[in-house]
Amino acid sequence: MNAFEERFTLSKDGLHLFYRDYPGPPAQNPGRTPVICVPGLTRNSRDFDFIASHIAATRRVITTDLRGRGRSGYDPDPRNYAVPVETGDVLQILETLGISRVVVLGTSRGGVIAMVMATAKPDLIAGAILNDMGAQLEAKGLERIYAVMRSPPSFASWEEAASALARANAPLFPNVGDANWLAFAHALYREEGGRIAGDYDPKFPEAILAGAGTNPRTENGAADLWRWFAALTAVPTLVLRGENSELLTGETVAAMAHAKPDLVSVTVANRGHVPFLDEPEAVVAIDGFLETIA
Repeated sequence: MNAFEERFTLSKDGLHLFYRDYPGPPAQNPGRTPVICVPGLTRNSRDFDFIASHIAATRRVITTDLRGRGRSGYDPDPRNYAVPVETGDVLQILETLGISRVVVLGTSRGGVIAMVMATAKPDLIAGAILNDMGAQLEAKGLERIYAVMRSPPSFASWEEAASALARANAPLFPNVGDANWLAFAHALYREEGGRIAGDYDPKFPEAILAGAGTNPRTENGAADLWRWFAALTAVPTLVLRGENSELLTGETVAAMAHAKPDLVSVTVANRGHVPFLDEPEAVVAIDGFLETIA
């Protein structure tokens, strides 16, 4: 694993924001555009352990904990657990680091943040990699996410947590072994008070459920993010879609490609929402995409 430094900066409203900085090999690639990795709804910088280390062989990588998750500060006002505020936090980290041009690798909610960043700061975004995120999110996939928010996880042991992840996800991730589910549990959860629980503010689930209806919906209940996707019109973009994803359909990816003919899309076999980004086809796609960006 490539070395990284663990750091904090302050948000505009004074919360500590945690991030990891993988410096990459500046001697070999001094001018290469860095990558910032933004995690999904309940996830954190550990989500990117493999792919960040891999990319850091060729360029600098930053991985983030969004406010209220991982080691970042918990917001006293849960209403701030919202994409516009979280986008501002990511922009603040980049400003702190003096990064004026970046590739955004966003998993799920992180992909939404990538699109909003492109809306707010179009000259900042050199490229976007959307991990199982697109212009429309299906109601079935959204409900699966909200079901977890309604019953936050709590387990007696790491083994119990890993077994629960396997049972819940095996139909969509059919070839993932026990050791991999255990590693995923350690990335997703934390130990506190003798229990294994989600690595986020206890007030976070209620805040997410309260804001669940803020995005425009189609008549079928899908979330309509086309206005945000439009911000990537002039931005090189790669979409990775899990073959079994209930959130992002192949039809939506095809419609995105019709609207943006230069879109690069790859389907990751035997994965639901979301690919882990250690799958060979995901790694090859990310490497190939980044090779097109200096």
